[in-house]
Amino acid sequence: MPASTSTGEWVIARIGGAPVVISPTSLLLGLLIAGSWYPLVSSALGVFGTTTVLLVVVATVLGVAASVLLHELAHGLAGTLMGRRPARYELYLWGGRTSFGSARDWNAWKDLVTSLSGPATNLLIWGIGTLAQNSVSLSVPVVFTIWAVALVNLALAVFNALPGLPLDGGYALAALVVQVTGNRRLGLKVAAWGGLAVVGGVVWWWILRPLVLYGRQPDVFNLVLVIMVGWSIVASSWQVLELGGGTRAASKLDLRELARPVRVVGPDTPVSQAREALAQGAALVLVTDGPELVGTVDEASLKELGLMDAEGSAPVVGVTVRQVCTVLPAAAVTTELTGQAAADAMKRAREVSRWLVLVEAGSLTGAVPTGAR
Repeated sequence: MPASTSTGEWVIARIGGAPVVISPTSLLLGLLIAGSWYPLVSSALGVFGTTTVLLVVVATVLGVAASVLLHELAHGLAGTLMGRRPARYELYLWGGRTSFGSARDWNAWKDLVTSLSGPATNLLIWGIGTLAQNSVSLSVPVVFTIWAVALVNLALAVFNALPGLPLDGGYALAALVVQVTGNRRLGLKVAAWGGLAVVGGVVWWWILRPLVLYGRQPDVFNLVLVIMVGWSIVASSWQVLELGGGTRAASKLDLRELARPVRVVGPDTPVSQAREALAQGAALVLVTDGPELVGTVDEASLKELGLMDAEGSAPVVGVTVRQVCTVLPAAAVTTELTGQAAADAMKRAREVSRWLVLVEAGSLTGAVPTGAR
């Protein structure tokens, strides 16, 4: 049974240490897709029997889910190859989200490549599926399933490449603007307006066009899908453009103003020195081994292990911080220090760690308590 997070999501796997999570609402969307797909499959393959029709419907939905996973893993692989490891994969049937940890040497063109790797993967799956239909001798139900999954991958590739946040094409557009102008905020705002334009186009094509031009009521499934997808795009664009009171407040957030001091030590540092650093005012001891952040030590973790000095107690001998440090998830490290992006980083870190470690200009500069236990 998948583990559940504090937000109700299910952790179904861990890949390279990064959790793969799925929201229960995605299952509802899966059922909607299956229900809308069944009549078409039944009319095309009814002669093969109800069992075959059901198997094709289930296989198609699972194929779409697998395609979304491969899409997100492509983002993770591209980021890893260029120096930034994924921290979390979130899956939805219409797409997903890959969150990354910190990177010491990162620039806009790498964001562009990472963003477009997902749609490129869906395009590759569509190409493979199309070739398989035409070059391999398979039964009609299997060919029908491959055709359906390939067609959905083509739709995923085209849709995710549209130039609007939070779609991959939107992040690619933002990265392109940043690469040209050096202004990250401008890039995000351009992509956010692109997102609103995408929603307007989707609403026109799927809802208003049939109603205005042909006098037809929009299909219920199309209406539900447009609402679910459009809502996420509008919400993201709204935040970036700071059109709401909450987002305006988040835009003023600066994590550096909340940061507490840290002390960076090597992995073979005695625990006694870590306790001394905490006693001298450091809120968190960061254990590093070269460029790698191994883990953290704070008063709470030492108390849990019975290693925090009590007055008059004998010192702990032969214990190093490597042996007692708490592994810090990638989601608990951020280079986003201000605005909505910083607020989002704090939200993600709260699920996995007591601390959010700040990285500025490649240096570990401080840590903000998340409120988690």
